[in-house]
This record gives sequence, C-alpha cells and structure tokens, in this order.
Amino acid sequence: MISPVNISNRPARPRFVLVVVLGLLVCASASASDRRDSRPVKTETGKSRPGSAQPTRLPLELQQVEAASSSQKIRDQICQDLPLDRLEDHHRAQVEALLGGPTLFRRLPAIRIELDPRSYEYFRRRPEMATAIWRVLGISQLTLNRTAPNMYTARNTDGSQGMLEILLRSKDLMIARGTGTWNSGLLAGRIRGEGLVVLRHRYERDQQGRQYVTHQAALFLSFPRQSIRTIARLIAPLTNIVADRNFYDISAFLRMMHLAAVGQPGWIESIANRLEDVSAADREAFLKTAARAHVADRRRREGEVQR
Repeated sequence: MISPVNISNRPARPRFVLVVVLGLLVCASASASDRRDSRPVKTETGKSRPGSAQPTRLPLELQQVEAASSSQKIRDQICQDLPLDRLEDHHRAQVEALLGGPTLFRRLPAIRIELDPRSYEYFRRRPEMATAIWRVLGISQLTLNRTAPNMYTARNTDGSQGMLEILLRSKDLMIARGTGTWNSGLLAGRIRGEGLVVLRHRYERDQQGRQYVTHQAALFLSFPRQSIRTIARLIAPLTNIVADRNFYDISAFLRMMHLAAVGQPGWIESIANRLEDVSAADREAFLKTAARAHVADRRRREGEVQR
C-alpha cells in the first residue's frame, strides 16, 4: 500500500481557473505556467492513451473509462442535457448567458475510483475540507471558505481570488458557477473570468463487495476580454492537459484518503488534529466519515474470508 504521506510530494495545485467540485468540487484558479508537471498521466505501461476508447489503468488503481474531449458535438450534447428547468430563475439566466457567449470547453476524463461512497459524498458536499487537508499536506495554499450553504469564497497566497456558488446538487449531479480574478504568467495585470462546471457521478459495487465511484466533469470558461480569449484558445492544448491532470490529481487524492482511512486511521487522526480554521464539529464529521470507511472495508474483508 502506498503511504498517504506521499500526497505531500505531489506538485502544488495550479491556479488555472478550474471550478472542480469533489464530488467534489473545489474552485482553483491558475495559469498553466505555474505547473511544475503538466505531462499527461501515464498508464501502467508508461504510455499515455488520450484517445483510447478502452478503459485505461492509472496509478493508485484508478481507471480512466472515457477519454477527455473538447469537441463541439459533445459540448452541444452536454448543454442539451442540462436540467435548466431545475435552476432558480436568476441562476438559469446566468448559465444561459455564459453558454450563449464564447467559451472554452473541456469535458474531463471519466475516472473510476475505488472508495467508500460516503467519503466521496462528504467531500462533494464539503469541498472546503479538501482544501484544508491540502494545506496541511503542503499540496496547495488555496483557501476555500463557506459563506452560505451553497456559497464559497476562494483565495490563494498570490492574490488570486474568486467565488463559487453551487447552483444545483442532486444525488448524481452538481452544477457550480465560479467567478474570479487571478495573476497570469503570460500577461501583465490581473485576469478576470467566469466558469461553469457540470459534475456527474455514479456508484457501483462489484461481486466482491468493493465499492466504486465514476465521476466526470465538463468545464465552460468565459473571459470578457477578447485579447484574453484569443490567447486562451492558442494555449488550449496545454491548458487542456493541465485540466485533465488536475482532475486525475483530485481523483488520486480521494483514493489516497480512502487508503489511509482503511489502512492507516492513525494518520487520518493526525491530519484532523493539524487542520486549521476548522470547527470541532467539522473535524469530528471528517473523522466519523473515515471511520465508517474503515469499518465497511473491514467487514468486506471478513466476509471474503468466510466465503
């Protein structure tokens, strides 16, 4: 088993405008120039397979079940499938305005993760806890604060800041809108942008009782300045790689937290004790979620022995 401490050795999260919700979704803003490792994720054979239609095994027993895409056909289909009638009127107007204008689009790869569904649901509903853990591990200095039940503010140490609002959250779908300003390594001054993320997920259980989640996000990014839109399109091949890699990194984080919960509960407790700006109730909820995953995995293993 890979030690969860290895998480802290991963490159820092980039600040590319990525409204990624765990299950999760977390708002992170960044420029690709800050990425220390923006290479495609490698398969077990060491070859990347960005266009493969077959499931691809990734490190940490993750599995890519569908490749990423920026095609207009897929964009149109995702827009058509959006349940706009379930949004509040002002939210629907915001989404329609964003999608009706020029946007950069990326459907991230679909990734299958073995983990307890309650853990995924916990981080999906409490993304600020994920960023708090990242700070403890040295993965990122991004701070995400919940200001209302579905509202968050995001801030990074370089001055980048933004706001994230959950427009819709159901049992298998989340739609979030983010706005923010951040510093770019390519242009002088601060850049302003708006983004929409559509996150879908599904749970499953195999014959051995192992539980999995498969999740996939679609991103729509909008920039008010034409000059920024032009440059963004020119560097899209690079930022697409960064976005895909970010989603893999988030999936790997979820998997590592699951491995720690079932195999190293003491490490989970030590992380909980080091969390900053977290209430005692939130700390306790985090520990209980990990404990449930530990008990469920132990019972599954005991059942395998008895069979």
